[in-house]
Amino acid sequence: MGLRFQIDPEAHQAIFNKLLMALAGRFPDKIPAIRHMMPRLKEKGVIFSIEPVRDERTKSQERYYRKWAREFGKFTGNTPDEIHEIMLSRTYGSEQVETKFGVMNRPVQRSADQSKSSYSDLIETLIRESAEMGFIIPPPKPPGPE
Repeated sequence: MGLRFQIDPEAHQAIFNKLLMALAGRFPDKIPAIRHMMPRLKEKGVIFSIEPVRDERTKSQERYYRKWAREFGKFTGNTPDEIHEIMLSRTYGSEQVETKFGVMNRPVQRSADQSKSSYSDLIETLIRESAEMGFIIPPPKPPGPE
C-alpha cells in the first residue's frame, strides 16, 4: 500500500521543478526520458507515488518453482496453471467464491505479492506435495548472484 500525489505544474511550480531536478540529479541516466516527457509533464502534471520497497522473490526462485511445477503437472496430468493454483491454495489458503460458473475455489494470496521468504513457503509446499505423491523434486541450490 502506498501514497499517490498528483502535482499540478502551474499550481505547485516550485515543488514540480525541485522534484524533477532531484530525480535528474539522483538518476542522471533518466534525464533523456525526463526531457522527452517534459512537454506532457508541463501540460498534465505528474503523479508521484511512494511505496515501501518489498523484499521480492528472486528470479532463481521463480525459475525453479516454474520448472518443477511444470514437471509435477506432467506427472499428475495437470497444466502448469492448475498446479500453480493448487499450490497457492495449499500454501496460503483458499476461499470459495460464487460465480456465474458456480462455486470456485480461489487462493487467498497470489505469488506476485510474496516476499522471498513467503515464496520459499510456496516452493516448500510444491516439494512436499510432490514427494507425498511419489514425485521427487531436488532441493533448490543455494542462492547465487542474480
